[in-house]
Amino acid sequence: MPAPASPPCPGTVLVVDDDDLFLRVCTAVLKHAGFTVEGLGDPTRVVDRLKTGRFDAVVSDLRMPQVDGVQLLKAIRSFDTAIPVLLMSGQPTIEAAMQAIEHRAVRMLQKPFDVDVMIDAVRAAVRSRSSSAPSQLHQKLDRSLATLHMAYQPIVRGSVRRSVAWEALVRCRDGAKHALDLLETAELTGRVHELGRKVRDTVARDAAGLPEGALLFVNLHPRDLDDPHLIAPDAPLSGLARRVVLEITERASLEHVDALASKLFALRSLGFRLAVDDLGAGYAGLSTFASVEPDFVKLDGSLVRGLPSSSSQRLVVASMLELARQLGSEVIAEAIETEAERAALTALGIDWMQGYLFAKPGAPFIEANVAMLQAA
Repeated sequence: MPAPASPPCPGTVLVVDDDDLFLRVCTAVLKHAGFTVEGLGDPTRVVDRLKTGRFDAVVSDLRMPQVDGVQLLKAIRSFDTAIPVLLMSGQPTIEAAMQAIEHRAVRMLQKPFDVDVMIDAVRAAVRSRSSSAPSQLHQKLDRSLATLHMAYQPIVRGSVRRSVAWEALVRCRDGAKHALDLLETAELTGRVHELGRKVRDTVARDAAGLPEGALLFVNLHPRDLDDPHLIAPDAPLSGLARRVVLEITERASLEHVDALASKLFALRSLGFRLAVDDLGAGYAGLSTFASVEPDFVKLDGSLVRGLPSSSSQRLVVASMLELARQLGSEVIAEAIETEAERAALTALGIDWMQGYLFAKPGAPFIEANVAMLQAA
């Protein structure tokens, strides 16, 4: 009987190796040890991947035909001077080791590696990434968490001419300047789960005033899917699960989330519904749509802006709408600011809408602009 996997570590590891078999073995070993892991067989794509994702350590082969490990290390350092990088080699040389040290590699591992040695080395690297975050960042996050509150923006349906849901949007009176700043600070300090729990517990407290029959949309960071608190039956938000839609952004890939299907199943078993946010933003493509099988999809604001005057844009939105209908998903258009955008979306058959045209985010649970709803 295999030994049970260790609990998840608070970090994500990118493994780079052009040898597909070794890449799969290395990735499997680290996943079994509890890490969140993404494998990449093309070293030329590493820097681009680091720019679009958040990783706490990189483990790379030293000798690869396209880019060797030292060249890769130099490229990484040109972009990120702090991320821990571990190099692996079957025939390490003193010259390569010296170059690796010069560019601040944290460890050189011998291939084939001892499993325990590798796991310990990666765990130490991930911890160093978290502990190396300047104390000012921790203090900044502490201030943000102390003053964190939620603003709520209504989602309307033209067919019923009223607000049917509200999206919870995080706000702080001190610390982070805006939501993205808050998320980046939580990532850099290794405290994403702490932030996610604070958001969900705050929403659960506010939900006491939610109008009868209305839904709450709550955003999830991809790493929240690794937090046991998210699927705990006794978590405050779990008690409201049948009225909550969890939004997973299409801007971030879910490829690195281990056992994604089972985690989504657990959320649905509690009663949560799922949404894919920012559809059309372009990072993860329709793969997120296919893997999540969402109850709702939210069109990115970039598809709404300019829609009335762009026939090609209307064609793209119409295609997404048809795909969503075939898969049984409701479509919500967000970031609507003008009457012309609302009219164009209505003409395409979109019934669920959100944006400044109806209401700005505010205190719970302010109704949408009645005049705009009547016009819809």
